[in-house]
Amino acid sequence: MWIGSGLFVLSFFALSAWGHQPTPWRWVLVVLPLIPFVWMIIVTVLRVRQLDEYQVTLFFPGLAVGFVVAMLVSVVFGVLSSAGFAVPNGGWLICISGVLSWQITNVFAGAPHA
Repeated sequence: MWIGSGLFVLSFFALSAWGHQPTPWRWVLVVLPLIPFVWMIIVTVLRVRQLDEYQVTLFFPGLAVGFVVAMLVSVVFGVLSSAGFAVPNGGWLICISGVLSWQITNVFAGAPHA
């Protein structure tokens, strides 16, 4: 997971640095951060499939809380946007809030590391 996260961050910085230039390689830079992200999803799914019943009861509350928090933040940003308030980088705030709440819940529940 840490390798995938590191590759995602590096490819995202490459996109930020060179993705605004009018070149055909821009589309490669747009897709590049998605590759480690897809890999992290596959690793998580494979890890969840290997969990026993006890680990599942520890792991899934974190997923549920992370999903609910991400959806709540999405709705709040949607309402703010409808009211005319700009939410810069709202997608990143939704992602960060969901992942952080997932991990914090996993720490308190004693869930295994994915």
